[in-house]
Amino acid sequence: MKTIVALVDFSDVTAAVIAQATKMAHAFGTRLILMHVVPEEPSVVELGLASPTLMQPPSERRIEADYEQLVSLRDSLSGEGLAVSLHQIDRGNPAKVVEACANLGTDLIIGGSHHHSTLYHLFVGSFTGEVLKKARCPVMVVPATSAPAPDSAAK
Repeated sequence: MKTIVALVDFSDVTAAVIAQATKMAHAFGTRLILMHVVPEEPSVVELGLASPTLMQPPSERRIEADYEQLVSLRDSLSGEGLAVSLHQIDRGNPAKVVEACANLGTDLIIGGSHHHSTLYHLFVGSFTGEVLKKARCPVMVVPATSAPAPDSAAK
């Protein structure tokens, strides 16, 4: 194993993804790539009561701000003794992420799960779920929160 890609979205699960990715990178002595997809931005079209929300490409300001956050994450890992690089996709979908990972020679993708409801997944889907379906290498999914410990008092 030579390359691990950690998918980061700056949400509450990012810290857990980074922690797991650094553990794996240390264990295998691999390089770590922090990958981020800048999300599209909503734009409301005013049409009265039924104003639809359309998605548009991210602004240059948003792209730069997200890249600065990515650099900050990398810098926070500087004392870890890891070779960490960055890869940002300005507008993408899971297929673009999988393609970028293949081009980078990725051996393992580590992403996070946000624990959305089944109804949410039915209508919206899951970015990580789509990466799981399309990936050409193993994918590790880190939960947003750990499962509750078994109740040791109940016997």
